[in-house]
Amino acid sequence: MATVAFCGLSLTTPATAQQTGTAVDELVVTGSRIARPNLEAAQPLLVISSEKIEAKGQTNLAEAINESPSSGVPINPIGDQGSFGTGRNYVNLLNLGTNRTLTLVNGRRFVGSNAASLFTGAGAGGQVDLNGIPTGLVNRTERVFGTGGAVYGSDAIGGVVNIVTRTRYEGFEVNGQVGVSEHGDAQEYRARVIGGANFLDDRLNLMGSYEYNKSEELAFTDRSTTARQIAFANNPLNTGSSDLIAGSILIQNRRIPELTAGGLPARTGGSALSGILTIADPNSPGGRIAAQFDPAGNLVPYQTGVFYQTSIASGGDGLNLAKLTSLRSPLDRHVASGFATFEVTPKIRLKAEAFFSHVESVEPYNQPIYNAAIFGGNSAALRMSTANPFLSTQAKAAILAQPTALPADAASPGDRIFFLNRASSDIGNNKTEAQGDLYRGVLVAEGEFGLFGRDMNWDVSINRGQSKGTFSSPNVVQSRFLLAIDAVKDASGAVVCRDLTARANGCAPLNLFGEGAPTKAALDYVGVKFESEYQIDQTVYQANFGGSVIDLPAGPLGFNLGYEYRKEESDFQPNQPQRDGVGRSAAITPLNGEFETTEYYGEVSVPLVGGDFSFIGLNTLEVEGAYRYIDNSQAGEDKSWSYGVRWKPIADLTFRGTQSQSFRAPAITEVYLPTATSFITATDPCDSRNISTGPNPTARKANCAAAFTALGLPANFSLVSNIQSFTVQGATSGNPDLENEIAEQWTAGFVYQPSFVPNLALTFDYIDVKLTKAIVNFNLTSILSTCYDSNSYPSSVCNRFQRGNAASGAQAAQILGRDEAAGVLGPQTGFVNAGYTNFQGLTVGVDWNLELASVRGFETFGGGDPGTLDFNLDLFSVRQQETSVNGFGTDLNRDVGEIGNAEWQWKLESAYTRGPFSTIWTFNYIGESKFNNDFTIETRTPLTVDAYMRHDLVFSYDFADMIGSPMGLKNMRARLAIENLTDQPPPFGTTGLGVYDVVGRYYKLGLTARF
Repeated sequence: MATVAFCGLSLTTPATAQQTGTAVDELVVTGSRIARPNLEAAQPLLVISSEKIEAKGQTNLAEAINESPSSGVPINPIGDQGSFGTGRNYVNLLNLGTNRTLTLVNGRRFVGSNAASLFTGAGAGGQVDLNGIPTGLVNRTERVFGTGGAVYGSDAIGGVVNIVTRTRYEGFEVNGQVGVSEHGDAQEYRARVIGGANFLDDRLNLMGSYEYNKSEELAFTDRSTTARQIAFANNPLNTGSSDLIAGSILIQNRRIPELTAGGLPARTGGSALSGILTIADPNSPGGRIAAQFDPAGNLVPYQTGVFYQTSIASGGDGLNLAKLTSLRSPLDRHVASGFATFEVTPKIRLKAEAFFSHVESVEPYNQPIYNAAIFGGNSAALRMSTANPFLSTQAKAAILAQPTALPADAASPGDRIFFLNRASSDIGNNKTEAQGDLYRGVLVAEGEFGLFGRDMNWDVSINRGQSKGTFSSPNVVQSRFLLAIDAVKDASGAVVCRDLTARANGCAPLNLFGEGAPTKAALDYVGVKFESEYQIDQTVYQANFGGSVIDLPAGPLGFNLGYEYRKEESDFQPNQPQRDGVGRSAAITPLNGEFETTEYYGEVSVPLVGGDFSFIGLNTLEVEGAYRYIDNSQAGEDKSWSYGVRWKPIADLTFRGTQSQSFRAPAITEVYLPTATSFITATDPCDSRNISTGPNPTARKANCAAAFTALGLPANFSLVSNIQSFTVQGATSGNPDLENEIAEQWTAGFVYQPSFVPNLALTFDYIDVKLTKAIVNFNLTSILSTCYDSNSYPSSVCNRFQRGNAASGAQAAQILGRDEAAGVLGPQTGFVNAGYTNFQGLTVGVDWNLELASVRGFETFGGGDPGTLDFNLDLFSVRQQETSVNGFGTDLNRDVGEIGNAEWQWKLESAYTRGPFSTIWTFNYIGESKFNNDFTIETRTPLTVDAYMRHDLVFSYDFADMIGSPMGLKNMRARLAIENLTDQPPPFGTTGLGVYDVVGRYYKLGLTARF
C-alpha cells in the first residue's frame, strides 16, 4: 500500500505528498534509486515511522512489521523452534516465504542469519534476523510489495523491507521499558541509550545507540488455549465416506495414551492399548486396570483416557505434550550501532555504518527421546526382563502375576519378558540453546557534481557482514544407552552393566522404571552434547551514478546506472557426535558453500506530462523502467526487469501500476547440501481420512486400492497412517543444477487525495505474483500426491518410498523409515526447480489527519487547542494463494481463507494528540478462517474458526513542561501500552501460534528522556 507519515503523531500512513504548499526535498524511497521531488511511487509502498514504533513501545522492528495485515506468518520465538534457528525473527511479506522477502538497511543488503541446515525452521536462504537491528536510530521502515528485483536483486519475490536510519543526530536519549502479562509472566525489559553530536563546524556527525532487550519464556501449560491440547481425532460415529458424518472431530485434553514419562509396561512391542500390563484395580474388587510406573518405580493404576486413534486420546494419564512444548522462547539481545557522516566538501561526503549484536535464546521445552511401539528403529519399545534388578519388588511381582503369563526369559529361568514404552524427559530433553554474534560495517563515499549543465550524483560503497554462532542441545549415545539399560547384579549385589567391557569403560546402569529414576552417573554415561557452529559471510561492492539527462516539458528525465558484486559464504559444522549420528536424531552433515554474483543495472524515470505542461485529463503522466543483468557463479546468467506508470487525470487522483520480473537465486543450502538424514512427516493420500479427497479422488481411491492389493492387503484396507503424526527417517540432498526462481509480478491501483478534505488519502492496490521454477524440497507429501493422484499409476516417483506389506504386522501399509525393514532406505527427498505459486491480493489504505481546530464547533475547545486526530486503516485481502510443489498441480494447495491466510484482515489505528498528551487505539481484525480448504463435512468438523478481534491501547504524556529542563532536558515522555486490552484468546480450535495473540493482556510501561 502506498504510504507517508504526516506531521504529528505518525502512524502507518500512505506514502503520498499532500498539497501543503511546503517545498519537499528530493529523496530516494524504496523501489527506486532515483531521487524524486515527492513520495509518490508507481509501486505499493507502506511506511512505518519511528515515532509510531516508539509510541507503541515496540522493542523489535519485527513487532512493527508483523502487525501489518500484509505480513504473513513469520518465523519468530513463538511456538516450536527449529533446532538451528531458535529465537530468530524473520518477516514474511504476502505469505510467500521468509526467504522471498528481501530485507535492506539504507537500501543496501544486510548479512543473513539463517544457518545452512535443513533444521532451522525456515526455508533455505539469506533471511535477515531483525533481532540484530536496533530500533534507536531508525527513521522509518518502508515496504514495497510485488516488485524490487530489477532495482535490488535476488529475493524480492514478495517484496522489499527497507529499514532507513537517521542521517544525523544531535543530543542524548535514554529509554527504559518493562512489560508483564496479566498473568504476571512473560516479562520483558528494554534499556536503550542514543547519542550524537556534530564536530568540525558541523561537517562531522557521529551518532550511536546501544540497547539491551530481554524477554522471558512461556510454556504451553501457561495459557489455557494451548494447555487444553486440542486436536483432530477419528470420529467414532463415522460410518463411511458418504454418510454426512465427519470423519474427524475436535477433541480436548489430547494425550498420547501409548506412553508416559515414567513408563508403561506392555505385553508386546505392539501399540495396542490392550497390551498394557495390568494390576488389581483398587477401586473394583476382582477387577484389573492398566498399570504405569510411578516415580518410586512401583506399578500404579493407569487411566488410558477416551481412546480415538493411535497417539490420540482425550484425558487420562498419557503423555501430555503441553508440558513439553514451548509457547515462547526467551530472548536476550545486546544490539549496538554507530554512524559517521563527514562532509569533505559541500559536494562530497564520507559515511560509515557499524552494527553489532549478541543474541541468546533457548527453547525451554522440547520433546524428549522416546521408546514406544508407535515408533520404530531406535525409538521402538524397549525389551525388558523381570530379571532387571531395578524393578521394585512390587512391580516385579505384579508383572509376574499377569492373568496370562508373559513370554519366558530364556536367559533367566523364572523371569518373564515385557516391553517398556517411555518418554524419557529425564534423560534427553533436547532443549536447544542458541547464541549468535553479528558484525556489519559499511563504508560509503557519495556526492554530487555538475556535468554539461546537468545535476549528477554518485556513490560507491563497501559492505561487509558476518553472522556466526552456536547451537547446542543434550542427547544420548544410543549404543551406550543400550548397554546401560542392560543391568544385572554383580557378586557383591551391586547393580552394574552386564557388558564387562562397557563396565570397564565406565558404564553406569540406567534405571528407566519411573520418572526421575536415572542417576547422575548413568546420565553422564549415556549423555552427549550436540553442538553446531555456523558462520555466514557477506561481501558487497556497489557503485551508482545517476542524475538527469535532459529537461522534458514535464521535468527532467532521471536515470541511475549501477554495478554490484556480491559474495555469500556459509559454513555449518556440527560436532563429531552429531556427524556420527550417535543419538536419536538424524546424523547431521557439515555444509560449506559459496557463490558470487556480478550484476549491472539501470533505471530511468521519464515525466511525459506534468507541471506547466499538462492537459485536461492529463495532469501528470510519468513512466519508469529498470533492468538488471545477473551473472551468478552458481545459477548462471539471468535478467530482471520492471516498468511502471503514474497517471494523474486530475490533481487529486493518481492511477499507478507496475509490471516486473523478479528472481530468487538458489541458496547455499539448496545447492550444497550433501545427502543428509531427515525426519519426515507427511499427509498420506491413502489414509482412510484422506482417501476420498484431493484433486483427483477417483484416481486416488483406485491407486491406493491397487497399492494395498500389491502389499497383500484387502483393496478396501482402512489405513490410519502413522506418518501423519510421527516422523520417519529418510534422506534429502542438494542440487548443483538449480536455476533461479522466477516471479512475474504486476500491481495496479490508485491514490485519491481530495482537495476538499485536507490531509485525507485513500489508496488501493492490486498485487499479482506468479512464481515459477520454485525451488522446493520435493517433500514426501508432494511425492505421495504425485504418486496416488496421477492417472498413470504407478509412476517412477512412487519408488521414492516404501510401505510395509501384510506380513509387517502393525507396520502394514505404513510408510517405512530407514532400516525399519531390510533394505529400506526411507523416503528420498531433495531440492528441485519444480513448484509454482500463484498469488493475488489487494490492499486498501485510508489515512486522515484531522486538525480539530478546523472543525466547526471545536475552534475554541481546549483553549483554542482542541488537538489532532489521526486515522489509519490498513486492509489486506488475499484473493488467490495456491501452491504446487511438484509443478503438475496434482498436489495443489489452495491457502486462501485458511488459518494464517484469512481472506480479509485489517488494522485500524486511531490517535489523538493534544499538547503533551497522546493516545493510540489499535483495532486488529482477522476474518473467519478455515482449517484446510480440502476439508469437507465428510472429513472434518468444525471446518472453520471464528473471526478474531484484538484491541491495543497506548497512553503517553510529556512531562518536560512540568519539570522544566534540568541538565538540558528537552522532553521526557512516559507511556503505558496495554496490548490485547480485552484479553481475547485465539479462536477455539487453534493454538494461535504465529497468527493470533497467545500471550493475552499485556502491560508495557516506559519512559524516554531526551537531552
